[in-house]
Amino acid sequence: MGDSMIDVRDDLARRGEALIELRRDLHRHPELGFAEHRTAALVADRLHRAGLEVTTGIAGTGVVGVLRGDRPGRTIAWRADMDALPLREAVDTPFRSTIPEAMHACGHDGHTAIAVVLAEALAARRGELPGSAVFVFQPAEEVLGGARPMLEARVLETHGVEEIYGLHLTSRTPVGKVEARPGVRMASADFLEIEVTGRGGHGAYPHLSVDPIAIAAQILIGLQQLVVSAVPAQRSAVLTIGQFTAGTAANIIPERAVMRGSLRALSPRDRSELLERLGAYVQAMATAQRAHAAVRTRGAGCPPLVNHERQTELVCGCVRDELAPDGLFPGEPVLGSDDMALFLEQRPGCYFRVGAAPVGRTPPPHHSPDFEIHEGGLAIGARVAARVLLHALQA
Repeated sequence: MGDSMIDVRDDLARRGEALIELRRDLHRHPELGFAEHRTAALVADRLHRAGLEVTTGIAGTGVVGVLRGDRPGRTIAWRADMDALPLREAVDTPFRSTIPEAMHACGHDGHTAIAVVLAEALAARRGELPGSAVFVFQPAEEVLGGARPMLEARVLETHGVEEIYGLHLTSRTPVGKVEARPGVRMASADFLEIEVTGRGGHGAYPHLSVDPIAIAAQILIGLQQLVVSAVPAQRSAVLTIGQFTAGTAANIIPERAVMRGSLRALSPRDRSELLERLGAYVQAMATAQRAHAAVRTRGAGCPPLVNHERQTELVCGCVRDELAPDGLFPGEPVLGSDDMALFLEQRPGCYFRVGAAPVGRTPPPHHSPDFEIHEGGLAIGARVAARVLLHALQA
């Protein structure tokens, strides 16, 4: 691919320290989904000062900034997520979270910082910019709750968005590498609650009760076999229980036990099959032991994330131009989920992963208390994002 009509690499390099400073500020002040009030206000203020048309309060705390170039071109959206996770940070850094039970353990602080600085850099060259860049700052990605209400608010239709792009920093890929590939890249996700209701009683007389903890434990063990029996080995799905709550005292058999978890699949067909079989299995196990069970989904979840062919080719070309051919590799689909999938159902686009693995330690998993990124990935993400946006605007 040839060079874009605007070269903002030097400008982004000059903003490199500001990019890191912004990311660290956001990291110090994490906010959970739909409570990103400080983050949204900071984003809106920076976009206002850069001269963008800013709308706030979308889906509660969402922000949209529109940068209209002075030259004719297309309308392309860039999406960034803003929310943090309910975790106590274990990494001791000068910019560690100041909120005891919240931290940016997935890189969203970096995503937001990249998008803000990118908007500022492009706004400084508005006279040369073709078309309009629409920056979508989404709340509540971690609970898969923010994309849907933003789409219901018609953020794409209102601004005439033709395509949409975004990136995700990853602690599992080295700095200097970018993963991009068409097709299914991330799994669907459904948050589940399984409630088992039995009959409470004295711990000394279990035969007079129906123990929901024991029944729920048997259901939990069988869930893994359910996935194995429903999904062929060459395809992937995972069911994880992250919460199991029951009881008030050691000598009381409670009346109910509740498990909460997530179901993920790379195929819509497997997603539907598993949800159907899960309900039947749980009810059958409970009925066989004189209990009652119910499976409920929390929220609407999201489908698998699918990158579009032509838009992914554009991203791959931009990565090769910016980082050299060995900076790009396809990577494998992951069982993590992201409600960027809903945006990509509505418009063609590409969601790619940017390496930010810390050096000198085993790469930490996302959503862990010791999550950390190498900040060198921020500048690379910003450079690739700028090239992608500029080429898409004038394509």
